[in-house]
Amino acid sequence: MKYLRKFFITVALILFSIVTFASDITFLTHSIKPFSYEQDGEIKGFAVTLVREMMREVGQPEDFRMFPFKRGLVMVQNQPGHALFITARRPEREDTVKWVGPLIESGVYFYKKRGRDLQAETLADLKNNVTIGVAIGNADHVYLEAQGFKNLSTLTSQTKTLDLLSRNRLDVTPVSEIVMPELAKEAGIDVNLIERTNIKLYDSTLFLAFSKTTPDAVIQEWQEALDLLKSSGRYQEIYNQFIQ
Repeated sequence: MKYLRKFFITVALILFSIVTFASDITFLTHSIKPFSYEQDGEIKGFAVTLVREMMREVGQPEDFRMFPFKRGLVMVQNQPGHALFITARRPEREDTVKWVGPLIESGVYFYKKRGRDLQAETLADLKNNVTIGVAIGNADHVYLEAQGFKNLSTLTSQTKTLDLLSRNRLDVTPVSEIVMPELAKEAGIDVNLIERTNIKLYDSTLFLAFSKTTPDAVIQEWQEALDLLKSSGRYQEIYNQFIQ
């Protein structure tokens, strides 16, 4: 009986610590329409709505903080008690965080100014005689550098790369198909001035990333919450609300 009592006390303490840990997580996101953005002082978007629904499932208080992506990634990789979304699950990040997802997948293609003559048909062709615009530190930038690309023009944001693209200051820039329309709008560019090439960089799989110190039981609980939203049809409802 004494051992049984000890067992139940131990289990209770573990569950208490998991609940306490989960409630202490700081959730970070970054501005990237239609996934997450600020409007009228409120953080909105597909990913925000999806994570909010997951919070309700696991009993997590609803609270989001908006940070630049690079800063948010450093925080979740180096500080306990943090989570960041939306985050591309790339090999160089694999062991730096714990993952829940995928939240969504999107093809990343190279875009050019409409009508511009581009002497390239493959990714390898883009290593020569073109200037590629990338947002510094994002997954596209890291990936292209790892592939040996030297002809990269780094800017502070993807809106700036599109602005320069529209003014013939860059040849191409990689952008998610889902993000492209909103990104052009944010940059103040007529989306019809930009056209997609047939050159795909990769399929981007986007996740919710947690600090590595997060207990596996917490990660499993969040994954189950996401799986439930998908199987119930609620995920598709949220998708249809934000993504055309």
